[in-house]
Amino acid sequence: MSKPENWIKHLKHDPLPVLLKKAPLPVRYATVLRFSPDNEELLFKLKSDLEQYQPRVHLLETQQPDGLWEVTKKYGIEERNRAMSFLLQLQNMTKLLDFGCTREMPAIQQGIIGLLKTQKPDGKFPLLLHHHGYALWLLAKYELVGNPFVEKGYRWLAKRQRDDGGWISSSIIPAGTSLQTVKSGIWTTLMILHAFSVHSRLKHSEVSHAAAKFLLDNYLVQNHTTLFSEPDAWDYLYNDYSEDGLFRGGTLRFIEALAPLADFHDHPNFKKAIKWLLDQQLPSGLFPAIVGKSKGGDYGVTLRFYAALKEIERLRT
Repeated sequence: MSKPENWIKHLKHDPLPVLLKKAPLPVRYATVLRFSPDNEELLFKLKSDLEQYQPRVHLLETQQPDGLWEVTKKYGIEERNRAMSFLLQLQNMTKLLDFGCTREMPAIQQGIIGLLKTQKPDGKFPLLLHHHGYALWLLAKYELVGNPFVEKGYRWLAKRQRDDGGWISSSIIPAGTSLQTVKSGIWTTLMILHAFSVHSRLKHSEVSHAAAKFLLDNYLVQNHTTLFSEPDAWDYLYNDYSEDGLFRGGTLRFIEALAPLADFHDHPNFKKAIKWLLDQQLPSGLFPAIVGKSKGGDYGVTLRFYAALKEIERLRT
């Protein structure tokens, strides 16, 4: 196998200066923490600023003693209320992760406990399979790999991997199709692979590798389930905190999920994805939130892509 490409050299512009000078506070902090951790003075200042950052302060102030947040809309079915509480927990714990919070903080520990309490005894989280995968990805980002409840959640998913290497939720398949014969969902599988690829041990598993092969075979294919079925879903690079926005990312999430898996870095579709995204860099040094639609650049997208390229570079040696 040939040595993988050093993609960093193919950037039109170094994005770090614009991320450090102009990005919103959470992105600036994440950039310094990841790429300039020796700049202790700047890191300390940004961390101090983040502790006073109003969106973070508000979230922490509105967190309840049980680690959850109050759901404003109530439903007649209790299971639906629990599911909406779980979704709100995913949204708010993602925000706090982006706002520089770590599991050493008591509020985060309570939030993690609140999230884990939504898990059923068999390891299943509420809602659909992509929600389950996202919960595991989030818990892994909070350094909970190895936690018995988290590991049980991974085992629950592994048992439900289909013969084609992917996953699909029965409630989002097209009308008139059979669950037994329909192809796995592209975006459901991508979210689950992302959870597996950030797991230090399971990223090397056959489950992870089979999912990677499925996704590489389906790069740029239009999804057939109701989750991001639009033809240009691959162009939506951003994430946000909306109910669907958590699972966005398109080609960028595809690259992020595969970046820790060095065995696949030489695959033609992986290289095709990176080359395409490199071509989207704007004169500002930033990358767009939605290719072909966004007028300006997106700081979060830019940081995520640069971090993925650095991870690929790290694994070259």
